[in-house]
This record gives sequence, C-alpha cells and structure tokens, in this order.
Amino acid sequence: MSLIEKIGIDNVLNVILVNENVRPAMLVQPADYGESTHNDPKTKSIIESIKEYFPNLLFSQDYEIYQGVIISNTDEYNGRKDISLEKMGEILGYPCYKDFTNRNPDEMSYGIEVYVQEKNGKVSQLFANRCKDETNIEKFKTFAEKAKIAFDKEEYKDILQGVNINKVDVNIDRDIPIQMIINHLIENKELEQEEIYQIQNILFNFGFSIDFKYDFIDIFQYSNPIHKGILLGLLLNDKNNLLSPFVPLQNYPNQDKQVNEIIEAWEKDILDILEKTKLPSMESSSSESASNQSAGKKKKNRKRTIKLLSKRKISRRKTVKNK
Repeated sequence: MSLIEKIGIDNVLNVILVNENVRPAMLVQPADYGESTHNDPKTKSIIESIKEYFPNLLFSQDYEIYQGVIISNTDEYNGRKDISLEKMGEILGYPCYKDFTNRNPDEMSYGIEVYVQEKNGKVSQLFANRCKDETNIEKFKTFAEKAKIAFDKEEYKDILQGVNINKVDVNIDRDIPIQMIINHLIENKELEQEEIYQIQNILFNFGFSIDFKYDFIDIFQYSNPIHKGILLGLLLNDKNNLLSPFVPLQNYPNQDKQVNEIIEAWEKDILDILEKTKLPSMESSSSESASNQSAGKKKKNRKRTIKLLSKRKISRRKTVKNK
C-alpha cells in the first residue's frame, strides 16, 4: 500500500512541505477521523506511516491546548503549556494567524486557500486561513510558488505515485458576517448566493449531516415566518456558540459523543417542524433554482470552509484544520 493510500494525498503533500521547510509544521487532528487522541487507531496509523517515510521529522503530542500531533522539521513542542489557538496558527505557518483574535466577526472577512490541482483536474487543499482583509495575499502566493517547486523534486516521485501536479494556486472567498445575513432576513431582502453558501456552511459546522443541509434548503420557505424564525435562531446560535469555551471539543470525548447525539436529535426536530409548518402556496427557498444550479460549487465550498482558521466556523469540534 502506498503512502497516499495510507494517509491520504492531502497529508502526503503537506508532510513534503514540512520536510522541505516550505511550511514550519502541519497538524494531524484526531477529530478529522472521528477520534479523540493520537492513540486512536486511524490517527495512530497515519502518524506511524509518516514516521516510517520521514523518520527525521519531529512529532509533538504532549502540549496544551491539545489539538492533535504537530509535525515539524525544526521544532518540538512537547511540554509546552502556552499553545493557544492563535499560537497554533503561527506554528502551522498561517499568514493571518493574528486575525484569529483581532478580527471583528461582524465585518467582512476573507477565506484564503492554497490548493493543488492535478493534471486530471483533481483538487486538494494544502491549507486555508481566515483573514480580516487581503493584505497578506502575497504571502499565500509565495507559499504556492515554493510548494510547486518542492512537489516537482525528483526525490518525491515515488511517494507521489504518479500524481501529476498541474499547479499550486490561491483562491479567495468572501466570508459574509452572520449579522449581515440576520439583518437581511429581518428586512426581508432577497439573499445573495454567497449568503446561501454561508448558511449551508453554518449548518454543516453545527455538526448536521450533509443530507440535512440540502434537505433544509429544499424545504425552507423564505417568506414563511416560522421557517425564518428557525433560521434566525440557528444563526444566533452560531454567532453566540455555547460550546466555544470547550474548544477543542475532542478533549472531552465523553461529552463529544453526547453532543453528537443531541445534534442528531436536533436535526430531526428541525426538519420535522419545517415539514409540518410548510405553507402549500409558497415555493421553497427563494433562491432554490440558483442554489440547485450551483450544487457542485456548494460541495466544494463546504470542504473549503471547514478547514479555515476561524473561531466561529469550526468552534464545535476543531479549531485549526489539519496540516
């Protein structure tokens, strides 16, 4: 079995970048695999495979606040008690790590992603970062240029197993503030497509299933006051997340399981109320046709957004996506 098959292409690409000092560190998060610690089977297998192929890298798992295994080429973090969420962003080489605490959640921000596109069209994300503005964009572009040089090195051909990288590039998405969407709902303004994407991402980051996300959009009636009230409640819940003091939730495995059970029940109750309160004379979501036409883009957007370094976006389970 190849390394790509053992740990996934995104982990392979990022460990190459750490080995080449293109990025200072990466993070393997147990939460990405439905686990709580590095001793759980899937995470443990990934770490062991990376150690086999890259024995000179440094692995840190004994630190606070624990989020997973930090893999670095130069620094070890075991025993550290000061790795805050912002500090983790700095360790991982995120250009906008300071924005984690400095960003105003009620103002427009930007999700900046560095991604790899193979010649067959397949796209893998290297990392993404939530930024309050675009002032650091050149740092992302420089990173992309260095990454492409690293991937093209002869010594990694066997590890990449015929993966032909066409380009490493940067993508920017606007992040619509929750308060702006709330205001538009209150004022009965038609939602823009970006706002619909944002709502879908919020639903996903609650822990709701992908099926729920699309069922919600299909059933939701924009002009239905009960439906709108439910959506406003969800948006306020996301803006004022009660679980934020317990981030990362993976550090509370017993509670994490209980939270997942509650979310499943919550999901069913919401859909049940939406169905029972549908008004027959109304169509579903006011932007349903546009939403359906952009289904492919939504899926890509979901994958991107949950990886961003964002206190609000990923506060339920994880704070910094892996790598």
